[in-house]
Amino acid sequence: MLRHATIPAWQREENGSYAAEIRGWKLRVRWVPERPGQHRGFLWEIRSPTGAKLSAREVEEEIEVAMAIAEEQVAPDPEAHESKVID
Repeated sequence: MLRHATIPAWQREENGSYAAEIRGWKLRVRWVPERPGQHRGFLWEIRSPTGAKLSAREVEEEIEVAMAIAEEQVAPDPEAHESKVID
């Protein structure tokens, strides 16, 4: 099963990461290279309009999955979020 981001607002930044803004929340996905004892992949982080921050606990292998997880965190109703799980 694979999540896919559905918000077309993601923009590539100069440093190679991707960012979006949804309902005042700032979302960011960045690449993390492999290091000793750590896998390579993508990490997401979000910042609320008040400045509160949430971030991934582990890297995701696919950027679309990291984007979809970030989107789910700011969805008003995660049960009705547009991202899809594809079998």
